[in-house]
Amino acid sequence: MTSVEKRNILFEGLTAVLKQKGYKLFKTGGDPCFIYFEDKIAIKIGFSFFKIGNITFSSFGITHYEVEDYILDLNYFQDIFKEKKRHHLPTVYDWTSKGPFGFNANTPEEIEKGIEQIKSYINGDGQAFLDKYMYIPNILKRMDELEAKNIDWQDRNNGGILAGTLDAEFRGLIISKLCNDPNYDFKLAMINEVFEKSNYADWKPYYEKLKLVLPTIEPKYNLGVINS
Repeated sequence: MTSVEKRNILFEGLTAVLKQKGYKLFKTGGDPCFIYFEDKIAIKIGFSFFKIGNITFSSFGITHYEVEDYILDLNYFQDIFKEKKRHHLPTVYDWTSKGPFGFNANTPEEIEKGIEQIKSYINGDGQAFLDKYMYIPNILKRMDELEAKNIDWQDRNNGGILAGTLDAEFRGLIISKLCNDPNYDFKLAMINEVFEKSNYADWKPYYEKLKLVLPTIEPKYNLGVINS
């Protein structure tokens, strides 16, 4: 089977599920994906096709533009993300589901089985992740749980929640401010220490720029209301 044939079968099988949920298919290019984007939220699930015959798919990533607009204003990432079309910087990622997932895809029957595997994730663990982390205070709650265990917010191997590398530290502080976090000052002091490390010098100018913005971020969420 050719890669085109595999894509046609896979995306035809998934479009029926995801189109009704508001997702748009970006079928061509090296990063085929389905993306949902409305107002301040983007959700992405992506796919990779390998010459050895298998297909992998990612867990869900959620972009909160209440957070990412501040990240984009730092001008660290490519301008393509500012277009807010196909490319979106994720705020959180479903690391706990241990994606990417994969399956053999040498025959139509194997691809059909893979489609059912993807649907199972979309309607099961994936939907549970979306239901919880579409709500920003739940992200802060998870950050605090990780802190209590001395786990980095973005540690994908130990149940982390934030996307990115050192930019995850930026996201954490922005989320803390948006939620009127009583432990914001502690988080700020903790991240200040991170960016004093000499090997992170390239990030320091962007962090200093963010620190000028952080005091201007107005809280938008009541921490007394936590969605389960």
